[in-house]
Amino acid sequence: MLKEIEIQNFRCFEHIKISGFERVNLIGGKNNAGKTALLEALFLHLAPKVSSILILRELRREPLEAIKAMPDRAWDNLFYVREKDKFIVIIGKDENNNSDVVEIKSYTSSITINLKNGKNFFPRNRLPSLVASSRGLMNRENNSIITDSISTTSKVPIIPSFIMISGRELTQAYDNARLDDKDSEVLKAFQIIDPAIESVESFSIGEPTLYLRRKGEKRLPLSLFGDAMNRVAEIILKLVNSEHKILLIDEIENGIHHTNQRNFWRVLFRLAVELDTQIFATTHSLEMLQAFADVGLEPNQECSSAYFELARKLKTNQIIASRIDLETLNYALEHQEGVRGE
Repeated sequence: MLKEIEIQNFRCFEHIKISGFERVNLIGGKNNAGKTALLEALFLHLAPKVSSILILRELRREPLEAIKAMPDRAWDNLFYVREKDKFIVIIGKDENNNSDVVEIKSYTSSITINLKNGKNFFPRNRLPSLVASSRGLMNRENNSIITDSISTTSKVPIIPSFIMISGRELTQAYDNARLDDKDSEVLKAFQIIDPAIESVESFSIGEPTLYLRRKGEKRLPLSLFGDAMNRVAEIILKLVNSEHKILLIDEIENGIHHTNQRNFWRVLFRLAVELDTQIFATTHSLEMLQAFADVGLEPNQECSSAYFELARKLKTNQIIASRIDLETLNYALEHQEGVRGE
């Protein structure tokens, strides 16, 4: 389990070090405080591949055509104040004090990633040597083009705030969960939003689609049940199908009514322990913060959790992080003291 991350020269971070991660972690702060960038750094530490950078490009809706048109500036936005002459360095440390170092370098129109475990860099034949150029993603060893884009994000352990996974990918993810006898967790999550839901089924007549049935009603496609159901489906399915033992969720409150947030956190806390998976989520919502604190402080809560607040120093404009334990967070919320960077 990741306990600490240090980030240098990435996105809005010149240098930041955050320690004390728990099983479930919630991250708050004002707009442009680096919440999404932190999730991206965590993702690159988890999956140190150039293809991961293309995934982040797609999640930010950065067109590949722009990369081809301006190859010299293709990767500028990854680097703090666009200083490409400096390396991006992401250092993660686990509970056993083992560390991995991800180093990202830019060479004019290309970018490479190296992974250092302990004191040694992985040999190139063990860590694929890839380069993202104006032609697309290329294998440096044989100069072959791998892909011009990432065709699916269903297996990527990061859930953006505004892009929904396709119905086809949701259905495939549900079938995978069903094969592992984890589909009941999806139904339980749906019942948090709508207790009348009594069954979930997948059909592949034409486009693969998930159907829900409410008590006394005919089954209907998931898309007709609103954004909250689709959001919950993606979160739970990525959690139960996770191959990475980590889940990154941007703006977790999106679509989830405040009256359902405590029960939703209870599901996430339980599954994080049962599946040995670490969760990082961001939020702008005061109600989601309160629900997180309430569930984390419940008696006999087995899942460890913590809140982290990102803010900019007034004098230097540098982003800093503060770890706030749940008792302190709850006190601040009850007494209407400033949180979320306020």
